[in-house]
Amino acid sequence: IDAVDTPFTYQGRNYHLIDTAGLRRKSRREEDLEIISAFKAEGSIHRANLVLVVIDAILGPTDQDARILQSILEAHKAVLVVANKVDAEPFDRGRFVSQLQNEFHFFEDVPFTFVSAKSGKGLRELMSQIQSIEEKMFRRISTSELNDFFFDVIRKAPAPVYGTTNVKFYYMTQTRQVPPAFIAFANHPDGVDRSYRRFLLKNLKERFDLRGIPIRIFVMKSRGGR
Repeated sequence: IDAVDTPFTYQGRNYHLIDTAGLRRKSRREEDLEIISAFKAEGSIHRANLVLVVIDAILGPTDQDARILQSILEAHKAVLVVANKVDAEPFDRGRFVSQLQNEFHFFEDVPFTFVSAKSGKGLRELMSQIQSIEEKMFRRISTSELNDFFFDVIRKAPAPVYGTTNVKFYYMTQTRQVPPAFIAFANHPDGVDRSYRRFLLKNLKERFDLRGIPIRIFVMKSRGGR
């Protein structure tokens, strides 16, 4: 798949668009997987900070779109779903949102916007969304803020249990990864299951306005409680 690189400036900010037009032209599952593999091998996802997944607003999101989104999330990249052709008939916004929530159930707060490439409708909102996501992607949260949040939140739910011992958390810090990733230090990291991580992620997003950003939490062993 040939990617076309286009630099541009918007409101004083410099951007670099990597266009992989034609990504979802095929329909058979085998061809879908070949497309995704080629897309990943080419490095387009890994070169990007934010990936725009453009979907036909009339057809709505498909299984193939969901697989592409999963591929993007696996690369730990921020994503924005762009519904194109919103001025065509018979576009139904409510139906599209329902389809989106159904197909992308694994990323409940996936951000999306509506545009028309033909008329230019929605392009200002698109750029506003990109700028908002960009700010969230590079947000830094101090360790003291994180720990205030952390100890407030872990009081809301019973501590995980590892064998016969409660998991004890010590502190949390942010890594230098983009989008944001966090490390929580505990006595028994293996006792922190997926559901408890989801609980922490949900609360992190709500507290620090990181909704729509694929943040991650790693739990590591702490020596000496610090």
